[in-house]
Amino acid sequence: MKDPSRARVSKRALQAAGQPISQLMAMALSNPNIISLAAGFVDNDSLPTEITKDAVNKVLTDGVDSKVALQYGSNLGDEQLRSQILRQAIEMNQTAAATLVDYNLGLEQVFITPGSNQLLFLLADTLLNPDDIILCASPSYFVFIGAIKNIGGQTLGIATDEMGIIPNSLDAALSQLDSEGKLSKVKAIYTVPYFDNPGGTTLPSERGKQILEIAKKWSREHKIYVISDEAYRMLRYQGDDTPSIHHWDPSLEHTIVAGTFSKSFSPGIRVGWGFIPQDLVGPLSDQKSNVDFGAPLLAQRIMATVLNDGHWLEHVDKLRAVYNKRRNAMLNALSDHLGTMEGCHWHEPKGGLCVWLTLPNHINTGMQGAFLKSAVAAGVVYVPGEYCFAARGEPANHSTIRLTFGVQSAERIEQGVRILSEQIKAWQ
Repeated sequence: MKDPSRARVSKRALQAAGQPISQLMAMALSNPNIISLAAGFVDNDSLPTEITKDAVNKVLTDGVDSKVALQYGSNLGDEQLRSQILRQAIEMNQTAAATLVDYNLGLEQVFITPGSNQLLFLLADTLLNPDDIILCASPSYFVFIGAIKNIGGQTLGIATDEMGIIPNSLDAALSQLDSEGKLSKVKAIYTVPYFDNPGGTTLPSERGKQILEIAKKWSREHKIYVISDEAYRMLRYQGDDTPSIHHWDPSLEHTIVAGTFSKSFSPGIRVGWGFIPQDLVGPLSDQKSNVDFGAPLLAQRIMATVLNDGHWLEHVDKLRAVYNKRRNAMLNALSDHLGTMEGCHWHEPKGGLCVWLTLPNHINTGMQGAFLKSAVAAGVVYVPGEYCFAARGEPANHSTIRLTFGVQSAERIEQGVRILSEQIKAWQ
């Protein structure tokens, strides 16, 4: 039916699903007393105001350099910052692996974006034709799942265990796609190897190596890339760091690494980064030119100054102490209130900001279900786990919940989990 008063938007805009977190935040804002265990925000009181103020002053004090910082910059990003990020990553991987590896990487392969989400979107937009496929963990990061859907691509979920993607399941899925004549549509395998959002799992380095080998094995008609989203790597509270998948592919033949300072420093500065295979540098840069001609240079110079002064790692140490306390508060509260309830279980993450909670099968935690409405009315909100599953592959589990502990105090976390547990018990 024709309606001259309405805009006629593109099919791509129509199929773009609104991110569920927006609806959940609206729910939270409708009740000022509600405890949000939904949004993956960072702790407000820990934001590095003094460090940032000092860095801004340094950047803007030098007359020449200050004007450079306020001008357009390179599409790839500030050279000093890219060099610092590359050096830091290599040192971390070599320390974690206790071995020296020749990282044959050019500086042009280091790519700066305003947060890592833009990099993920650009990768999907660069790699995918309609109905092309990205394989991912089941469950996986719902924002990237939504971005792939928006572009017209497909996601296929791979079975996971307490250590992330199961390599044999990944290999079997690719074999099945090959038998269906769809292997040519597979463009990448997406992983969050450190403290996965939402599952909280950490991929062992050896398993990351297996995933890389599987990608190489099935790269018959074209390369299949492994996207290693390392947004949470710095937020480790237990155990030792492990080398990135990049360590097993030092020249980045098949590996793409995505990182960000949003979780480990400040989301307001909006600086993310990627390590890109040489054959994607040109196409990705061209796509970025259509978006913004490069990330804001002032933010990059601020971050470069913070790194140069050694304040980033100092700040990370403080964050680890804050978030470890909150993680423990959430895990203790879950154990106290749900530890003996049949059908309830959760993974204990060694880092990150998420806990993945599974409830008895008869409780539907979805957005349209009565349970969520009941929880919100009682004073707590969460992310329904159904949003974290791919459209194909492993079926969605509608009795799951993603909880986050980055924003609320330990006391509010305990209160929120108690309220949630009361709702769960009422539905038994």
